[in-house]
Amino acid sequence: MIRLLAAASVAALFALLRLTTPSAVVLWVGLLGLALAAVAIAARWRWAATAAAVVFLVGYALALQLESRPVELGAALSFGLALVLLLGAVDLAARARGATVHGPVLGTTLARWIALGAGSFLAATLGMELAAALAGTLPARASPLLAAAGALGSVLILAALFRRAG
Repeated sequence: MIRLLAAASVAALFALLRLTTPSAVVLWVGLLGLALAAVAIAARWRWAATAAAVVFLVGYALALQLESRPVELGAALSFGLALVLLLGAVDLAARARGATVHGPVLGTTLARWIALGAGSFLAATLGMELAAALAGTLPARASPLLAAAGALGSVLILAALFRRAG
């Protein structure tokens, strides 16, 4: 069952790539990501899932660059959450190798992932609103410093979440 969730997240990643741009280069990058993800799901290998996530992320960045358009909040969040689902599902499948994973475990895991998605959407929406409100009042020279502080804060929050989960 958990492998089905991983496969659905891979399908969503590939579909988001194709919806972003119809470029042949991005298609080949997406197919490489699909192949790596298939190996990861079948063999329960974390390294293959991580490689697939990196390939999909590079493909998405390439697709945005080729189309020369700004990042859309909904598409970027969907892409990021599909990456998290892929990595989390393959990790759970690898840790539960040989064990029977049914109802309560899957329900709890899905509830955590849904809460993560809702929290990410809320945080991104609030961050975009705050950025739009502050854009007119802050000098342009302060924007790189604020972007670096925001990135550092995001990494520290993720590190704390991973440490607590471990």
